[in-house]
Amino acid sequence: MVLDPYLTECGERIRGFKRLSPMLIAPEELAVDYYVTSHLHFDHFDYDAIPIVAQCTKRTLFFGPASCQEKFIELGIQAHRCHRLDRGECYQDEKILIRAVMADHGTMAPDAIGLLVAFAGHRLYFSGDTAFHSELFQEIRIFEPDIAVLSVNGAFGNMNAEEGAAAAELTGARYAVPCHFWTFMEHGGLPGQFCEQLLLKGTCQPLCFRQGEIRTMQCHTNRERKKETA
Repeated sequence: MVLDPYLTECGERIRGFKRLSPMLIAPEELAVDYYVTSHLHFDHFDYDAIPIVAQCTKRTLFFGPASCQEKFIELGIQAHRCHRLDRGECYQDEKILIRAVMADHGTMAPDAIGLLVAFAGHRLYFSGDTAFHSELFQEIRIFEPDIAVLSVNGAFGNMNAEEGAAAAELTGARYAVPCHFWTFMEHGGLPGQFCEQLLLKGTCQPLCFRQGEIRTMQCHTNRERKKETA
């Protein structure tokens, strides 16, 4: 599964945004079951990569809100492989549950979504691009996410590092990962400040990854911890 992968340099072609982060995998090598996009901006909906992924891996299913659904079809992906996920809607099979939740990316992407994902007994929250609203993240707490992945570049209507740290605390997640920074010169972002803020609060552990880094986390969910302390 991938969430909003940006695999190419389509941003430079479309809008002149030069990519600064390395490209770690070619679209034709991305063999996944679920390809999920939160909104139609090119650094989330990779116009150049998506048709290649669809062609090379026939089992891949594609998910996104209405605007993304329409674009999937325009790019030549068969309708039966495309699943519309607007806010409040979900997809579920024997392996995974994907639920679309509120994200506030303003008029730039009015149907943008965040994502709740449950798989193999674990739960992940992915904010997508969103401004900070305390009530939004308090609602995420009900899902009891183990990991929260939060946009923190502080530009284009997104949370900054301090807001992202506050959002992580509100979700009740055990781990929090900053994302959506340094991809382009225009993005900016202070992931170090995000981590420092969470370390000061002490209830949610920050994780900051290098591009391509893999970590194995302790498989001990929030729900299991609650049972042990009850």
